Parts: sequence; structure tokens; C-alpha cells
Amino acid sequence: MKLSHWIIAGALSSVALTGATSALADEDIGWYAGISANRASADFEDESDIDFDDSDTALGIRGGYMFSDIIGVEVGYLDLGDFSARGDNPGNRIDLDADAFSAALVLNWSVHDQIDLYGKVGAYFVDAKSDSVVAGSRLREDDTETEAFGAVGIEWDLGQFNLFGELSKVDTDVNDLSIDIVTAGVKYEF
Repeated sequence: MKLSHWIIAGALSSVALTGATSALADEDIGWYAGISANRASADFEDESDIDFDDSDTALGIRGGYMFSDIIGVEVGYLDLGDFSARGDNPGNRIDLDADAFSAALVLNWSVHDQIDLYGKVGAYFVDAKSDSVVAGSRLREDDTETEAFGAVGIEWDLGQFNLFGELSKVDTDVNDLSIDIVTAGVKYEF
């Protein structure tokens, strides 16, 4: 089953569970921490003949503080995945591993007692390591860049534990790497 099907099934189950509970949603003010599973889809184009469109599943963690029901800040770590591809010419290949730390402003909108929509704008501090072979020459690179990002998501408030789904995109100058990220996770409000 595709990850998107799992996200939809989880979302529908959460809505059903939410409707079945009689607990009212609490205010979303204060500290929180979360963990997520992420499906990263990478698009890579190199000056050589190596390019790929590949996906990997990875984990992420996040924490933040909501100053009100509307605005907050968040920091996190995200494993962007490991990717590998071969070029059109025999022997050409690349192996790429990317990680990111993030800092973001969070804007939240409660559309229902237990359902919030949110958006994030901020920066990813991307670290990408690549090992490539082009025309018999081996090249290892360790690049870091700071890149702007945006994300949108939905959250189901189940009390102290919340479930969330999120879409974000990172377009980097690090090895011309562009990554779309689909996230599903759980958040704990302290």
C-alpha cells in the first residue's frame, strides 16, 4: 500500500475517533514535541549525465512553542533520505545522503474544535553528502546550504496527543537537489 493511502486511512480513522470522543479540544498554547515518518521524493540533476527522481522513507523530530492558538515557533531535524542513481554512461553513478535542521514560524487556524490547519515558513539548514563517479573520476562532496521552505498541514487534536499530516518542499543549491516531503506524525502537547 502506498504511503499516501496510509496517510488517508490514518486521517479518516482519526476523524472517526475524534467524532467518537466526547473530550473537548484544549487550547494549543505552550510547548510541544513531535515525531514523524516522512516520504521524501528527490529530483536531482547534475552537470554530468547523472539525474534521478527517487523516493526514500525517513524519520523526523520537532519541537516548538505556541504563543497563542494562532502563532508559534518550531525547530526540528529531518533525515531527507538516501538516494542513488546510475548515469547514461557505464560506470557513472552518484550516492547522495541529505539531512536538515529547520527553524520556522507556525501560523495556525482552528477550523473545528478538534481540527486545525497550519502553515509554516522558515529555513532548512541542509547538509548533503555525495559520492559520485563520472568518467572514471571519483568526487566526494559535503555541501551545506541554508534554504527557505514552506509547509502546509492539518492536525487532529485528541487532547495532549495530536496527529498531523504535512506537505513541504525544499529546493536547494546543494547538488541541485529538490525534495518534496509528505509527513505523517504524532505531537505531544506539554
